[in-house]
Amino acid sequence: MRKIRTLMAVPMTCLCMSAWAQVNIDVDIAQRGIEISPTLYGIFYEDINFASDGGLYAELIRNRSFEYNAEQPEHWDAKGANISLTTEGLLNEKQGHALKVETLAPNGGISNEGYWGINVVAGTRYKLSFWINLEKGNPGNIKAILAEKSGKQLGETLISQKLKKGWQKIESTIVAEASDPQAVFHLQFEKPSTALLDVVSLFPPTYKGRENGCRIDLAEKLEALHPAFMRFPGGCYVEGNHKPENAYHWERTVGPIERRPGHMNANWGYPTTDGLGFHEFLQLSEDLGAKPLYVVNIGIWHGGCTPLNELQPWIDECLGALEYANGPVTSHYGKMRAENGHPEPFNIAYIEIGNENYNYHMENNSDQSDHYPERYRMFYDAIKARFPEVQCIGNVESWGTDYPKWRNNHPVDILDEHYYRTPQWFVSQYNRFDNYDRRGPIIYPGEYAVTNGYGTTGNMNAAMGEAVFMIGMENNADIVRMSSYAPIFVNENSIQWRPDMIRFNSSQSFGTPSYWVQQLFPNHVGNRVVKNNLQWSIPQKEEKTNAVPVGVGVATWKTQASYRNPQLIIYLPSAPEGFIDDGGPRDVALSDMKDWRSGNSKPSYQGHWVIEADGTLRQTSDAEESMRVCPETTTAKRYTYKVQARKDGGAEGFMIVFNYIDEKNFDWLNLGGWGNSKTSVETTYNGGRNNLGGDRTDHYDTDRWYDIQLDVDGEDIVAQVDGKVVYKGKKKNGQMHGVYANSTLDEKTNTLYTKIVNLCGEGTTGTLHLSGGVAASAEMVRLAGMTGEDENTMQYPTNIVPRPAKVQAAEGGRTLTFDVAPFSINIITTKLR
Repeated sequence: MRKIRTLMAVPMTCLCMSAWAQVNIDVDIAQRGIEISPTLYGIFYEDINFASDGGLYAELIRNRSFEYNAEQPEHWDAKGANISLTTEGLLNEKQGHALKVETLAPNGGISNEGYWGINVVAGTRYKLSFWINLEKGNPGNIKAILAEKSGKQLGETLISQKLKKGWQKIESTIVAEASDPQAVFHLQFEKPSTALLDVVSLFPPTYKGRENGCRIDLAEKLEALHPAFMRFPGGCYVEGNHKPENAYHWERTVGPIERRPGHMNANWGYPTTDGLGFHEFLQLSEDLGAKPLYVVNIGIWHGGCTPLNELQPWIDECLGALEYANGPVTSHYGKMRAENGHPEPFNIAYIEIGNENYNYHMENNSDQSDHYPERYRMFYDAIKARFPEVQCIGNVESWGTDYPKWRNNHPVDILDEHYYRTPQWFVSQYNRFDNYDRRGPIIYPGEYAVTNGYGTTGNMNAAMGEAVFMIGMENNADIVRMSSYAPIFVNENSIQWRPDMIRFNSSQSFGTPSYWVQQLFPNHVGNRVVKNNLQWSIPQKEEKTNAVPVGVGVATWKTQASYRNPQLIIYLPSAPEGFIDDGGPRDVALSDMKDWRSGNSKPSYQGHWVIEADGTLRQTSDAEESMRVCPETTTAKRYTYKVQARKDGGAEGFMIVFNYIDEKNFDWLNLGGWGNSKTSVETTYNGGRNNLGGDRTDHYDTDRWYDIQLDVDGEDIVAQVDGKVVYKGKKKNGQMHGVYANSTLDEKTNTLYTKIVNLCGEGTTGTLHLSGGVAASAEMVRLAGMTGEDENTMQYPTNIVPRPAKVQAAEGGRTLTFDVAPFSINIITTKLR
């Protein structure tokens, strides 16, 4: 039995097998701790995985303004007509192209399949609009049709409006008489003619009936999260790629849709209409009851930046956005907001100055960090001078360390920390925020998720790891006052990032187990932490695994490097008494480095390896993850791997590969990673990579040989360079084990919420003892899987969803009893007398 006397529960390793298993929680309602921030749980929205067009943004026509491709009208087909793009006689100066339709036969026209099919539901009214400029002939009646791919009609509307030369806007409604989630839109002309078309739009009913609004089922899934704030519009989406035109510029995303040119979402590889624009984000925040949090570009994009002395236009753009959202109608942009239908201010509460722009290389922008402290201060001063009520959020290192810091003396209200890790890492960070300096800025984990070991769509292990981390945040909500999971959405037809907590296609959507955690926690949290003493005893099953042969190797990342004189020493266990072999070290005869093979199969990762006359192995290209591994392997638990390495050129240092099983399962010692600034050990498991922590600042010189020694003993890893230890840490594998719990009280409603996460593969009984209060009623909700690998799919979307569980009161309401399922997240809601 474990006994933990604290406001928080800490798991301990089971030392012996018990004849019984139980979870006991003592809650003292009178001993109240920190106040929980009402803004603890929010959401982070980014246009990734077709989250906007073809997703949350309800528009059904794809490439409605014909701007996707300057050469051809992508996603449009013709029948009985010729179609081509034109740049002459356009609708307005914002549009770059229109579609020229030459109808050759009666009822010829064009068609569009939308975003992997148009969802048509019987009885639904679809709002159609398009702009047309008649050039030649008389088209007669125009028919807009929704039909199955076979041609069977689902609904139509006849437009008999007389057309004339010059642009006209046509509006109509199609009422569906049947359903098909993969329907096609057709626009047919009765007679041969020639016309220009632009901004062909079709909308279903939208969330809260908003014009130019959101898809109902997806928006309602956001609403169910009860977010306290919404961070938007990204993410890397804000920064753009290759050129500043691909960055997010808010002003081109407001106003009538025919005056929105759209832009290339270069970071995620597809164009966007900007139909879900700055105004719509603000409106959605308001509809969700969430405070707006706007992420502003600070003149940095992936691959370039604006010099500091030319930064003022970016600052002006930021101030313009704040004026649009917060300014009076008498201001320039406040008037624009009113003209767009919202006279009252939206009241942006937070602004994040940059996105992941404070990493390691402020001097050369190789990691999008050019002079971040100086940029931040220029924005901060300008914002506070005009909008002092807006809280400013600063960036810290977004990768390469578990301990990001604000490394300057500039004032900052909030710091945004990002963590993409394994389930085990999130569990290990349960106490992460306990010792944060309460005199420092507010902490906001603005992007976090299990991205290694999550399965296919996001499994129960991921949800449990995140839940433990979130309990830790609740216990420290005096300093951690905001948080948001990332990302939210993915269209299953185009995936750029995994996992995502809401998955959808044209007609269906479901939440992963992580989504349900994000929904359950904000709906079951009080305003005050109360004392919670947890005792638990669940035996851990020993995992019996056969020894797997592992290899060693070398690698580079955007760097040219040389390697020589590899040596592998294994340590065998001592032989039983009576045998001559006493264990000890053994040298393994390694193949010449010329015979080492590629460690991965991707062509872009091969690099260019050459062997010198003296046997030195050199990699001479800028390829990422270029790897060579030795053909010999070992099953020894303990071994030493030695090799000499030299940096010949490029961005980073060199990498020493060990525990290599295959290209999806290996470890490497990254010496001079992250732009030749840090040393760490990273593990790759089933293709997902995670930093083991324990990084140190490091730098490696060009044209100098280093002696590297790596000592591996089971979980323990020690690395030396030139005889000095540069890394010491552990690699923990296997099934998670432990129980975590906390209790919070809603003082207004006198409601107690107790969260219990059981990571174990065994179920047990549980008891909750109340002190300082008595239960008038209690209910329990549970999220659980049969295994930690269980997940939801489009075929089985409710495999893991919250379900009610039984809880019983005893001793006059002072004791509650319940079952604790394996692989489960349990929440008991107790109404107190």
